[in-house]
Parts: sequence; C-alpha cells; structure tokens
Amino acid sequence: MKVYIPKKIILLAFLTLLFIIWIQTDIELALNFPIILLLLVPMWTYYRIYRSKKKQVVDVKRELLVNFFFLYLLMVMYVTLTPFHFTPLGNRGNINLVPYVQILYQYENKPSIFWMLYTLGNIIMFIPFGLLVPAIYRRRFKWLATIFLGAFASLTIEVTQYFFTVGRAADIDDFILNVFGSLLGYFLYRFTKIIKSKYPENIQTNQGLTKK
Repeated sequence: MKVYIPKKIILLAFLTLLFIIWIQTDIELALNFPIILLLLVPMWTYYRIYRSKKKQVVDVKRELLVNFFFLYLLMVMYVTLTPFHFTPLGNRGNINLVPYVQILYQYENKPSIFWMLYTLGNIIMFIPFGLLVPAIYRRRFKWLATIFLGAFASLTIEVTQYFFTVGRAADIDDFILNVFGSLLGYFLYRFTKIIKSKYPENIQTNQGLTKK
C-alpha cells in the first residue's frame, strides 16, 4: 500500500528540520535584501505562471492586485526587518508589552517629526493591507477577517523582530498602530465600493472616455 505525501508537507517538514538544527547552534544568518529579492521574485513569478496555466480564464485585474500585494509585502519586509541578521532563539531582542509607552515616549522626548513618522508611519504602512486583502479575496474577507489577518501579519513581524533580528524590538504599540491601519484600509475599500455602487454610470463613462 502506497502512502501519498503532498510535496508541500515534505517541503514544510524539511524547512522545519533545518530550523530545528539551526536553533541548536550559535550561527548568525546575515541576509542581504537584494539576495532575498533574487530568491523570492523568481519563485513568485514561477508560481503565478504555474497558477495561470492551470486556469482557463485569468482575471487580469485580480492578477495585477495579487502581484502588487506581493510587492507591497516585500516593501513591508524591507522596512520592518532590515538589517536581516537572524540569530538563534537564545539571542533575543527587546520587547515592550505595555500599550502606548513608545507612543508617549516619542511624543514627549522626540521632535514632532519623529513622533509623526512613528505613529503615522505604522498606520500608513498597513492601510494598503486592509485595502488590498478584501479587494483580492472579495467573498472570503469581510471586515473582521481582514482585521484579524492584519493583526496576524503585524504579530508575525513583531515576533520575528524579537527572536530573529538584531537591533530591533517587538512593541505592542507597533501592533496597535498596524491593526488600526488595517482597519482604515478596509474602511477605504468599503468607501470605494459605496462610491462605485452609487455612481456606476459616471465611472463607466469616465472609463470609456479614457479608453478613447
């Protein structure tokens, strides 16, 4: 009797084994962002081509959104996780679990521009997340699911910063601001849907004039 094991399970098991071996060492992995791009972009391109070949009809608009979302995630990775110095679990970074400590510290001790960059930057960074996720997965992700996914993405970033990066800290304030940004992004998505539903004729007319 043959037992079929999916390739995804084999790959996941292999990566898990490598991870377990790595955390038993004191080896620090320093990755350059261009190298990560050289690894991820070809893999992503191959995956999207493979997916499109399996489908008889390709939704061009959705495909553009999916690829734009991928580029957006790369940007978030660059902003939040560089420099890419991943260390074993024994070497942990700093963590703040008390809400609003970092926000108040930035406000009271830093110039206004730094406080604005910190607060607005964390919010704005996740607005595209809340906007793109429901636009790509229209039937699956309502507001609660979108916010939950945004919270999970932000939590993943904070956990990675705490365990696997050097010179960064996990902060509950970052998480709060990111989730708020996801919520704003979803409201922006709903707002555009309402506008389109109220003025469909004007939108179609403008699109027709643009094509001409």
